[in-house]
This record gives sequence, structure tokens and C-alpha cells, in this order.
Amino acid sequence: MTTSRRDFLKIVGTTTGGMLMVPKFLPAMPTSGLYRGYTTDRNVLVVIQLNGGNDGLNTFIPYESPQYYDFRKTIAIPKEQVLKAAAGGMGWHPALSGFAEIQQAGHMAVIQNVGYPNPNRSHFRSIEIWQTASSESEYLRTGWLGRYLDATCKPEESLGALNLDTIDNPSLIGEGSHALTMQDPQRFERLLKGLNGQKDVPFDENPNLDFVRKLMIGSFEGSDQIAQALEKSAASAPTYPRYKLAQNLSWMAKMIKGGLPTLVYYTGMGSFDTHSNQPGKHKALLTELSASVKAFYDDLVASNLLDQVTIMIFSEFGRRVKDNGSGTDHGAAAPLFVIGGKNSGKILGTNPDFDSLVQGDLKHQYDFRSVYASILQQKLGVDPVKAGIRQAMLSGIFS
Repeated sequence: MTTSRRDFLKIVGTTTGGMLMVPKFLPAMPTSGLYRGYTTDRNVLVVIQLNGGNDGLNTFIPYESPQYYDFRKTIAIPKEQVLKAAAGGMGWHPALSGFAEIQQAGHMAVIQNVGYPNPNRSHFRSIEIWQTASSESEYLRTGWLGRYLDATCKPEESLGALNLDTIDNPSLIGEGSHALTMQDPQRFERLLKGLNGQKDVPFDENPNLDFVRKLMIGSFEGSDQIAQALEKSAASAPTYPRYKLAQNLSWMAKMIKGGLPTLVYYTGMGSFDTHSNQPGKHKALLTELSASVKAFYDDLVASNLLDQVTIMIFSEFGRRVKDNGSGTDHGAAAPLFVIGGKNSGKILGTNPDFDSLVQGDLKHQYDFRSVYASILQQKLGVDPVKAGIRQAMLSGIFS
């Protein structure tokens, strides 16, 4: 056993809210009563955050608009390369073949022109607005999903949400600590397997093993639940591409298939901040996104779990309509994607309106908080007001 105390803390991370998973060296709090297990009526939300501001116009492309090509003389996707959507003159970047297949299967809703009033072009402030669901002039210390977890989780439930990232996500911060940040789930899985292989090693012969066992049993109550989920899902492990996003989604699929009671999974990828050399960078990013999400989608379909999972993919803002010669600068409204079973499969909203730009940006048609409201009410079964969302639901996302 070579895992050190410091290594273990790096793998586990923190509970959202900043509490380190330090050993208590106290009698373990029983966990069996917290394990709710999988039920067919339990819905799960998976959020994929595209960090840096994804170029929505080159993701879901208005290929029949001459103005699109007039504004983007150096980075526009040639019409013959666009993967055509079902109708309406919109189509997919050629790297998004997986997205095109999911949409054609009727399991993806595309919501065009999503944003908020008085958009902020700062990465930090705009993503803060999205994560806390605040107004543009309001500053909140809790996230929209953290408030949802506060409203639905028992006080002792620490696995309401799992965030696969190196830092805590403000979306998941609530009054209670119901979310865990996992910095390296694959290493954590290997650690669990290593511990199982050393069950017969006496504690006093291996101080590191002794420490880790005490830490996992006495301090990280959710580890037992994660171990159960891994064991239950071991028989079904399809191949995922070797992208970081794909590996995170693969681990989420194991947890979902294994019955972990977690309601929300969160991860991100980037950077989509394509100020220069955009064509090549954006293609590589969208290739990873498409292949990773398609593998996750296929896994859920094969496991008959797609109806219980909703995947939301968003970015803090889109890019400027006019290119800057080799890329795009920070913009405003952009498309948002919702994937899952019982999805309407519709393209909601009008095509990008190049005649009504606001300071060179697309004007938003739908408030992102209306999307949140729909997911909270229709998929997670909670009044959006309990999560601090007062915008009306956006109808038409789900069937």
C-alpha cells in the first residue's frame, strides 16, 4: 500500500463549501441508512459546463444565412461541411456527428439564443451569474443547485451531488454540505480496489493503510456507497474514448448504473476561449465533446437508463458575431443543449437574428433560468422557487 495521507486527500478533494475530508478517528457514522439505492422513478441531472465561452454560431450553424458568411469571412464553416439538422436551415459543426445522431434520434432539445438581460462579457462574472442564477446586478453566496440540494437532501446526506473537477463548483454551494468534489475518480476507484485487496493486512503492519481505512470509514461516509455502486456496475463497462471528459462521464455512468443515490453530477471542459486560431482549436474541442457525450449517451441507452437522466450542456456566453480575423471575442447569447429520455427533440427558438444585434452580439431570446426552472420542476420534481428560480418555465424541452 503506497498511498500517502496527502495523496488520499488529493484524490478525494473536499465537500463543496470547503470542508476538507480529514480523519475524525471517531466511531464511524452508520451509512447503510443513507443508501437509498436506485429506483426507476429517480431522475438524475448531469451538467457539462463548457468553460471559456463556446462559439455557438459555429456549433449550431445557420448555414442558410448569407449574413453568417458575411460576418465570418475567415472562420465560417462551409455550407457543404455542415451536418444538416432536421429542418429550419440550422446544422451542426462537422465535428459534432455524435450530437447530430442524438438529435436525429429525438433525444436532444436545442434551445437557441439563451442568455440573460444586460449580459456581462467577463468570464468570471458571467459564469458566476449562471452558477448562482442571480440577476446581473445581484451577488449570491449559494448556487442554484446548492439551494436545490438544501431543499431536497437530508442534513446528513453528503452525496447529493458529485463534482468531477479540481476545484469546488459554486453552482453546488448551499447552506449545507451536500456535494463532494472528486479530483480524480479513476485513482479513487483504484484505491478502493487496492483496499479490498488488502483486507487481511493487519492495521499495525501498515500505517498508511490504517490511516486510509479510518479516513474512508470514519470520515468519508460516501465511500461505502461509491464502493457499492462500483461493484454493482462492474459487469457493464463499455469502452469510452480516452478524453478527460469521456473518462469523467464513464465514471458517472458507473455511479448511475450502480445505484448511487446522487441526484446531480457536474463536470466541465475547456478552454473554449478561442480568440485566435479558432478553426483548429474549436474543432478539437467539439470532437472531444461530441465523442464523449455520445459514448455516455450510448451507455445509458444500453443500460435502459436514458429516461432517468437529463444532460444539460451550456457555456457562460457565446462569441461575437463578427470574427476578429482568426477567432472570436466574448459575446452574449448562444445555444444550450438538453439531452435525455422523454425529451421533445425540438429546436426551440428562432434562428440567430443578424438584423437585431446588440453591440455586435446576438440578443437573447430565452433566459437561462427558465431552462433551470423546467429541469427543476419537470425532471427533478421540485418547485423552482425553492432553488431561488422565479422565472417561468420554458415549455417544449420535454415530451
